[in-house]
Amino acid sequence: MSDLLAPLGSTAEPRPKRRRSGTARWHLSPEAVSLSVADTLKWTDRECISYLVEVRWGAWDTISCPHCRTTGKHYWRPLQKRWKCAGCGSTFSVTSGTMFSHHKRPLQDIITGILLWVNGASGLPALQLRRNLNLSYNAAFTWQHKIREALVRGYNVGVLSGDLEMDGAHQSGRRAAEKRGKPQGTRAVTADTPVKELEATMLTQTGKDAQRKKRKAGVIDPEFGRRLPEDRRILFAIRKRSGKRGNGACGTRVAIGLAETAPIAESIMKTYVAIPESNLNTDSSPAYTELGKQFLAHRTVEHAKTLSGPNGENNNQAEELNWRQDRAERGIYLNIEPKYLLDYAVETAFRSDTRRLSNGQQLRLALNIAMSVGRSMFWTGFTQGRHRDMELIHPAPRPAKASGPPKGFRAAAGGLPR
Repeated sequence: MSDLLAPLGSTAEPRPKRRRSGTARWHLSPEAVSLSVADTLKWTDRECISYLVEVRWGAWDTISCPHCRTTGKHYWRPLQKRWKCAGCGSTFSVTSGTMFSHHKRPLQDIITGILLWVNGASGLPALQLRRNLNLSYNAAFTWQHKIREALVRGYNVGVLSGDLEMDGAHQSGRRAAEKRGKPQGTRAVTADTPVKELEATMLTQTGKDAQRKKRKAGVIDPEFGRRLPEDRRILFAIRKRSGKRGNGACGTRVAIGLAETAPIAESIMKTYVAIPESNLNTDSSPAYTELGKQFLAHRTVEHAKTLSGPNGENNNQAEELNWRQDRAERGIYLNIEPKYLLDYAVETAFRSDTRRLSNGQQLRLALNIAMSVGRSMFWTGFTQGRHRDMELIHPAPRPAKASGPPKGFRAAAGGLPR
């Protein structure tokens, strides 16, 4: 049939098959999907409990009491779906002392919700999770953020060593037009544009310039001397090279700073990197000049001229993570408050590092971390008005404003409580 559709006299050879990357081939393989939503929706309460017991403790014989840490066989109460500790006599459930303590939704919904979150290639909006499971928006929002908090506390920890890359990129604090990928304050202008429309364009741009000047002063970019918006942040990505061509990075740590300066970069490096045992690959930013002298080797690339140096000098893996985070903010989450930027960045790092695992393995890893770091420090009581009042930023956390009015606040009534 294809020969009949080809033009007469054509001698063009058939196109060679497109070769996909190793990661793309993995995602399209049957091994990439080991668990489906249809499977979890068939699980009974007992099967859900057994699955979480295996994820958290390994087996029913090695259950550890969250109150006294007694490990072994405890007394199972099937009607209450709880255990009575053989040591202290306290009762506990499979979610006691975890991110999902005092949950109100069935365990099946929790497991399915986290599986949907894992299945999102670049992320999952809370609104979509709400529609998939018929949750309230607050429940979907807090579920996702509890997972992100667990990753910050249990995944974005420890030091990296070896062949490392580091890069800083501007994140958050974007204007609406910039989020959509459009230049700020511009319109399409051609040679045939009427004079009145040109005048309107000039007035619009002038007005937006004036608005920008009236904005609150933020920090000064030390490299270019620009004044950044108050809510603009720098996302630092540190990635360890796998050493095998085509496999990318095998470990990631992320951190947030106000600017890409030497003191902030050094503070982050001392937290996440074994400096004397590592090689550092960065761009030509002056923030890394003195810091690089502490490493075994410091290789730089000048991105204004090339993406990679003659001897392979590059920090493309670190830049790739910043690019992933930028795409997630623009295309999925649309707006990220600066105090939550680290949470979203760690989620991006987790998705990138586990891209060669099946979705079932990703689910088990995410649940294991969420059930091993303890109860939530920031999201318990969120719907009752208890919002995070600090921003996790280097070199030290700093206070942050609340995300919205406290519960009971009514702006239409002059701010009087109900």
